[in-house]
Amino acid sequence: MIREIRYSDIEGLNNLPPSEWKFDYEALIRDFIKEDFFYAFTQVHDNKIVGTGNVFLKGKIGWLGNIMVDKDCRGKGFGYLMTKFLVDFLENKGCETQLLIATELGEAVYRKLGFKKMTEYLSFESKVDNELSFPNSVRKLELSDLESVSKLDLDTNSEDRIHLIQKFYTNGVGYFNDQNELLGFYLPEFGRGLIISKDKQAGIELIKLKHSKKGKRTLLPVENQIGIEQLENMGLWKGEKSSRMILGKENKWIPSNIYSYGSGYCG
Repeated sequence: MIREIRYSDIEGLNNLPPSEWKFDYEALIRDFIKEDFFYAFTQVHDNKIVGTGNVFLKGKIGWLGNIMVDKDCRGKGFGYLMTKFLVDFLENKGCETQLLIATELGEAVYRKLGFKKMTEYLSFESKVDNELSFPNSVRKLELSDLESVSKLDLDTNSEDRIHLIQKFYTNGVGYFNDQNELLGFYLPEFGRGLIISKDKQAGIELIKLKHSKKGKRTLLPVENQIGIEQLENMGLWKGEKSSRMILGKENKWIPSNIYSYGSGYCG
């Protein structure tokens, strides 16, 4: 049985993600459960929660995320059933484009439901702190910068994500040129830390800023070779690949502008 998540379901959900994800799923649910663009579900079998899944939907574009099955119940079709449920749910809501980030294990399940692979993401993680001189071109984002940040994000992803940007805007920083034009931004609290930049040097400086702290993880599409070379040159630990997949109407995006995706649940 698949049903909408309840507050009483939240405690214990952190047992579902693989430990290497280092993912506080319970915190995410508490953070988004009241938002009108977020829908989360649990999968119950023999009076036990054995799986979860959620979607983020705004307009005609939806993201599937956190489709997880208890390790003792994998290989029994629960993941397929949850994914099919979420796909049908989005279609019934009028969603024209469905997107997700797939692990190697999950990719075959999504292909069965018609998802196509768009590209691969590479993963990098900083294991130690690095010394960094804060660039003069980087400053804290102000309220007056919100329009520029939202436009750069929209131009890059062809998604109106201002509802998410506003939620994680407070501690963000931007990279500006001498004319005070925004070239790139970093929102540390947007998932694992979203970095979007239309300028190569800005993207590199924001990556260096993010990974001046240990424990930071970045995923970026293979099309962004500048970002990949920078992360490799920094000697960061390289993790597993993942795939961006799509079902339905394609949306234009600029992967070379993505220096760090926000999260698997919203790209």
